[in-house]
Amino acid sequence: MEVAITKMAKNGQIVIPAEIRKKIHSSSTGKFIVYFDGNEIRLKNIEESKFLEEMDLLNRINKAEDEIKKGKVVKVDSNMSEKEIDELLMKWI
Repeated sequence: MEVAITKMAKNGQIVIPAEIRKKIHSSSTGKFIVYFDGNEIRLKNIEESKFLEEMDLLNRINKAEDEIKKGKVVKVDSNMSEKEIDELLMKWI
């Protein structure tokens, strides 16, 4: 894992240190998804073509977490096929 220190400017901009940019092979116009989780801010380098897929996945995860908090759960049998489990889970999404 690569670690570097940076700081936030008054206008909210953060510079990703050069050694990290080299590791992720990002251009100066790279795009990122920004996640906030508790007290952590996470960046995920993305390809624009996969952006909509990423957003759809995040929305489905958030919806699933909300349903779990409401007590809505789905029980599956470990003998079920992946297809059967997917079909069962997709009813909730």
